[in-house]
Amino acid sequence: MYRHFLVPVGDIDSCIEATGHAIAFAQSMGARITFLPILYQHAATLPHRVSPVQGEAGAAQNACDARERALELLARAEAAARAQGVPYSSVAASDETSFDSIVAAAVQFESDLICIAPGQWLAEADDVVVARSDGAGAANVAVLICAADRRPATSRAIRVLLDQHRAVADAIHTLLDSVRAAHAAGRQPEPISMRETVKHLRDLQLRRRRLKENARFFQRLRECTSVADAELDELECQHQRDEQLLDELAALVGRDAEPAAPIGRLEQALSVYAQFTWEHLGREEGVVLPAARRYLRNDDWSDIATAFDATAADWAAAKK
Repeated sequence: MYRHFLVPVGDIDSCIEATGHAIAFAQSMGARITFLPILYQHAATLPHRVSPVQGEAGAAQNACDARERALELLARAEAAARAQGVPYSSVAASDETSFDSIVAAAVQFESDLICIAPGQWLAEADDVVVARSDGAGAANVAVLICAADRRPATSRAIRVLLDQHRAVADAIHTLLDSVRAAHAAGRQPEPISMRETVKHLRDLQLRRRRLKENARFFQRLRECTSVADAELDELECQHQRDEQLLDELAALVGRDAEPAAPIGRLEQALSVYAQFTWEHLGREEGVVLPAARRYLRNDDWSDIATAFDATAADWAAAKK
């Protein structure tokens, strides 16, 4: 049977779900995975934080952003594979995002199965099809189009969770961009902006945790199955570590009457926090959400979605 999967990873909901399916399938088959980041999928979901920068400087910045986003995607997928005990490797993102380029990558890395999300490159289907790579080294490669969970309440609830993940990721990338740009220019980042961004990041992380707590998301999963208990225990322990790392970042950024830490030290601490967060989000997306899709009942998902809506309404009312 299949022994080596090629799995394109992106940051849209269907890609995240397909990655979870692929990792679980590889675990059951005793197969290994090669992850391939697909950046155009992720870029399509990004908010425009700043105006486009023109010229060579803009091109260099865009290339840097692309590398950072690729590293994020890979860190999240790799963390999920490690948690499931699945051997993996990763390859650099390519400028090519066509299905033919993915098949070519599978041939290059000697994969015998490509796992993709429905609707990304082929017509939707929950079956195995065969694609052919043309040209030198052409070979048949099996393609698994991973089934998508189409239950409305499930999709709605998971979309809310993943939107929270994306908001946290965007805040971290904003910090990384500011610190690295300042470092490259030989200056300190603007302290007030840094403090505000760290506070915003802390608020987002707190909101993400409270959202799940209010809906009893982890508790409901524990009540339905013990299969994810160890992972849930680890993720809950990591919440404490997240708070510690944020406290350290806040101290390095400095207060009104205190200077910030040296830029190199701040950049290192932020990189550590980013890697920690990517891995945390990846384990939740690649281990907990697949288990929740499998074991939570329709009534559970309906209650969770309703609780998420109520929490969102409370947040909106608090802003007024």
